[in-house]
Amino acid sequence: MLSRLRHLLIDSWFGRVIVGLIFLVFISWGAETIIDTWSHRDNNVVAWVGDKTITLQQLDSAASMQLQQYAAQQGFSDKSQIPNGVRARLVDQALQKLIIEDNLIVTAEKSGLAVSDEALRNLVFSFPAFQKDGKFDRELFNQYIRQTNQTEVQFLEMLRNQLIISGLTVPLVSGASASDIMAKNIFAFSNETRQLNYIQVPFNTYKPDANPSDAVLKRYYENHLSEFTVPEYRKIKLIFISPETVQKGVEISDQQVSQYYNSRKKEFQKAESKNLEIVTVKDQKAAENIAASWGKETWENIQKQAQQNSGFATTIPEFTPQSSPSVELANAVQKAAVNTVSAPVKTPMGWSVFKVTGIVPPHEIALDQVKDQLKSELVQSQSKQDFPNNIKKIQDVLAGSQGLDEDQLSKLGGLGIIAVTGTLNEQGLTLQGNPAPLPSDEKVKKTMLVNIFSKAKNAPASLILGENNIYYAFVVEDIVPAHQEAFDKAKDLVLHSWQQQNIKRQANIAATAVFKQAQDNRKPIQDLGMQQFPIKVSESFSRLNPLKTLPPELQSQAFSMQIGQTTMVESPDSFYVASLSNITTPAPKDNSSAYKELKDNLIQANGDDIYSSFVIFVNKQGKVDVNQKAVDAIVKQGNY
Repeated sequence: MLSRLRHLLIDSWFGRVIVGLIFLVFISWGAETIIDTWSHRDNNVVAWVGDKTITLQQLDSAASMQLQQYAAQQGFSDKSQIPNGVRARLVDQALQKLIIEDNLIVTAEKSGLAVSDEALRNLVFSFPAFQKDGKFDRELFNQYIRQTNQTEVQFLEMLRNQLIISGLTVPLVSGASASDIMAKNIFAFSNETRQLNYIQVPFNTYKPDANPSDAVLKRYYENHLSEFTVPEYRKIKLIFISPETVQKGVEISDQQVSQYYNSRKKEFQKAESKNLEIVTVKDQKAAENIAASWGKETWENIQKQAQQNSGFATTIPEFTPQSSPSVELANAVQKAAVNTVSAPVKTPMGWSVFKVTGIVPPHEIALDQVKDQLKSELVQSQSKQDFPNNIKKIQDVLAGSQGLDEDQLSKLGGLGIIAVTGTLNEQGLTLQGNPAPLPSDEKVKKTMLVNIFSKAKNAPASLILGENNIYYAFVVEDIVPAHQEAFDKAKDLVLHSWQQQNIKRQANIAATAVFKQAQDNRKPIQDLGMQQFPIKVSESFSRLNPLKTLPPELQSQAFSMQIGQTTMVESPDSFYVASLSNITTPAPKDNSSAYKELKDNLIQANGDDIYSSFVIFVNKQGKVDVNQKAVDAIVKQGNY
C-alpha cells in the first residue's frame, strides 16, 4: 500500500501536482506569518521588552547622556570626538540599562505595584531643588526640565518608573542581613593586632672583602650571564599630546577674565549665609554624646571624638539652604542661633550636630577674589575646544609625511605637543639607566613601549589614542639588538654586583646565626642575651592598619606565627629576625562604632548581591527582542 502511494505521488504527474500544491500552501502560510509579524513591527522601536517598547528617541536620549558624560570625563569638547568602538559600547550600555529598567517595571506591574498621581505630585513638591523659601517653585521646576532637555511628561514618567522599581526592589534589599557570627569573625580577623621583637641587619653595615681576582670575577660573570645581557635599545622620535599639555599653552588675557566675570555677575551676588562647624556620625547616641560635650570641648577635640565614632567633622563656610545636602539640615540651620550647639538632626548621611559660628551678610564677590578661578575655568574651556582641533591638525601633518623631522615638528608648533628624542629599552630606561621622559600615566607608558618595540624601523608615524585621552605618534630611527656584554666591557658592573652579593652574604650569615640560636634554644630573640644587634619592639599592627616601618613580608608572616615563634625575612636592604611577642583579638564592644560600621557594610554588600541576583533573574525571565539595525543606525548618526 505504501509503495503504491509512493509511486502515485512521486512517479506520476498527478502526484507531483498534488505535492506542489501542498508545498505552495505551506509557503503561503509561512509567508503570511512572516509578513504579519513584520507588519506589526515599528521601525521607531529599538527593543521590545515584554509588552513594552524602547523607542529610538528613548535610546537616543539615554545614549546622548552617556556619551556626554564620557566625553566630559575624557576631555573631549564634543561627543563626535569619541572613537567609534567606544561609542558603540556606550550606546549598548545605555540600551542594556533601559532593558533592565523595563524588565523591572514589567515585573513590578505584574505584582500589582503602581504609583498614584498624588504620590508623584507630593514627591516632586518635596524636592529641595524645586523649592524656594520652603515652597515648591514652578519656575525652578521648569528650569530643570529645560536644562535636562526633557518634557514635563517625560520627567514625571521617569520618576514614576523609578518609584515603581523602588517599590519592587527596596523590600528585597531591606531584607538583607549579616549574621553576628560572620560579622564577629571578620571584625576579629581584620582588627586583630600583633607585636614583634626584632633585629634588623642592614646590608650597608658591612664592607665587601678585598677586591677579588679576575679569575673570581670571570667565574661570577659566567654564573650570572643574565645580569650582564644588554637589552634591545631603540632610538625613537616621539610626540604626545593630552588635554593637560594643551592647557599649558592656552593664554587668557585679563580682559577675557573681566568679560567672563561680568557675564556671570549674578552668581557673585551672595545672599546672607552662615558659617558652620558640623559633625556627622551614624549612631544617634554618639551624636547626643558629642552634642553634650561640645560646650566644654574645643573644636579639635570634637573632631577627634567624631573620628572615634567613625564619623567626620568639617566646617562649611557660607552655608545656605540652597547649598544644603538635605532639607532636614537646611531647616535646622535656618532656626539655629549663633554659637549654640544644635540637638542631633537626622539626615540621609546619619546624625548631624552643628554650631553656627558666624553670619555672613549679603555681599558681592569682587573680581580679584575669583580672578584665578575664572582664568582656570577659561583655560580649561579653551583647551577642551582646542584639543580635538589640534588632534585633527596633527593627523593632517602626519598623513603627508614619513617621519617626524624638523619640518614636520615645526608645523606642529603651538598645538600643545611634547616632543621627545632619545634611546630607550623595553622598561622605558635610557642608556644611563634613567626613566625616559614619557607620559606619567603607567597604562599609557606600558602600551606605548609595547608599540615602540613591535614597530619596524622607519615605519611612518601615525597618531595613536592611548588611555586617559593621551595621543602619541613615533618613529623608530634605529634598533640596537640585545646582546651579551663582553667580560672586559662589563668588568666594572661585574665587580659592583660581586661586592653587593658579598656584603649581602655577610649580613645573611650574621642574621642566620641569630635565627639559628633562637631555634636551637627554643627562645624568642629578646631572651637570648644578645648584644651584637639592638632589639627593637614594634608598635602593634593589624591587617587593616599595617606599619610603614616594617617590611610587608614580615608583617604578613607574623599573622601565621604563634607567640614566641621566630622567623627570618629578607627585605630589599636588610635581613630581619623577629619573634612574635603579643596577640590581641578585639571584641565588638572594644570599638562598637567600628563593629556597627562593618556590619552595616556587610548588610549593604548582601543587599547589593540580592539586587544584582534579582536583576539577573528578571532579565532571564523577561522576553526581549532587539532591533539591531535600529541600534546600529543610532551609533552611526552624525550627531554622535
